[in-house]
Amino acid sequence: MNRPAAYPVVPVTLDLRGFHTPPRSLQECVALWKRLEPELVTVDPLAGPRVRFDLGEEGEVGVWFLAPAAARLPLGPGTPFAIHGVLESAVVRNTCATCRTSGSTTYAPYRCPGCDEGRRVGRVCEAHAVFLDGSLRASCVRHAPVCRCGTAAVAWCSGVRCRSRTAWCETHLCRHPGDASVAYCADCYAERFPECEVQQCSDTGYICCEHRTLAAMKPCGRRVCADHVRRWQVYGRFSRGVALCSRHHRGLGSTSAEDLIDIVLAGTVARANGKRWKSASNRRVQLPRISIIRHILINTRGAVLDMEDIDRLFTSLERRLRGLPSRDVTVSSALDLLARHRTSRREDIERFRQQHVEGHAYFNRMIDALRRAGRWQLADAVEFSDFRPGSGILFVKVPEHLVGLFKGKRRANIQQLEQQVGVSIQVERRG
Repeated sequence: MNRPAAYPVVPVTLDLRGFHTPPRSLQECVALWKRLEPELVTVDPLAGPRVRFDLGEEGEVGVWFLAPAAARLPLGPGTPFAIHGVLESAVVRNTCATCRTSGSTTYAPYRCPGCDEGRRVGRVCEAHAVFLDGSLRASCVRHAPVCRCGTAAVAWCSGVRCRSRTAWCETHLCRHPGDASVAYCADCYAERFPECEVQQCSDTGYICCEHRTLAAMKPCGRRVCADHVRRWQVYGRFSRGVALCSRHHRGLGSTSAEDLIDIVLAGTVARANGKRWKSASNRRVQLPRISIIRHILINTRGAVLDMEDIDRLFTSLERRLRGLPSRDVTVSSALDLLARHRTSRREDIERFRQQHVEGHAYFNRMIDALRRAGRWQLADAVEFSDFRPGSGILFVKVPEHLVGLFKGKRRANIQQLEQQVGVSIQVERRG
């Protein structure tokens, strides 16, 4: 209701700290004010800004005039009042369950799951709160976490299996090697810091063996440390090779060419579908070119195949995959990689044919140089492997027992041949 300007509003504050039954609703507050107002208008605000009214057994209520000099005197039934604040006695709403049993009331800022009893009301004060390493979760002394062995727990396991949900005693905990405040149970520690597969190696086996096939895409998974991992460089020297354990690395030499290509394809499918490899580069993961595959077969099996033979291996593998009755994500990804690989295979075959002719010319010069030097055994044993016109490198295949004789001391024989032939000569690596 609009009031005349001659009656300014008088601001006040209610002091209910001495009132035993303070109002809890708007209706109760209005009813209390109606009881106070008849006596309040008879008071002179300038005589004392704080006035108290005795309400008998209910206690007393105080009224504070916030601007007594601004109030128009005398006060009367038409004087408007505005309640700007209410003072109430402090109430401890969250009390400690442990203190409550002894008859005392203490503020409890923490929840105790054991005291909740399913109602989520259990509380514990700072004096009775128990905290374990690994989490800010609190509990009272009575409900302190216990290890599975029945002993009082000292820390929560922060491993990927427990995720700070299981507490353990000191006997069943393994401390972090670099931070003693972080602890794990035995299972989580073994997963976080796996042992290297090499016996008597104390380093952590952070690297998993990636050996897999299209029939069994789940990798080997043996854990290897950085010093004992074997990298199979199938994607070129600028890309990280396939990580292999010692057993699968040794087995490459006895694996057939078809199975080697199957392993390479399976590893490429895994990288193409893996989130880590997608985020590492915007380029799409691709199969290695068959020129690289050719050297892989030479290095692992000592088998020198023409580009056409390697292309037929890929074509045969693609035909076998297309003949499967059902195709899962692995097969579909493999077929997509093989389809995108066809163009590079045709390019490599044509390039190889051209290089083969040019490379054989340099190879024949080398053989003539060996014969002129009277080194007939080497001339009859050395075979042509590959030629790289861009880098001017002639790769040759030399029997193992003749490699030292072919190279000479500190590569002296090869350097002499390189001067006579006009290109760099390298012996194709094996195994």
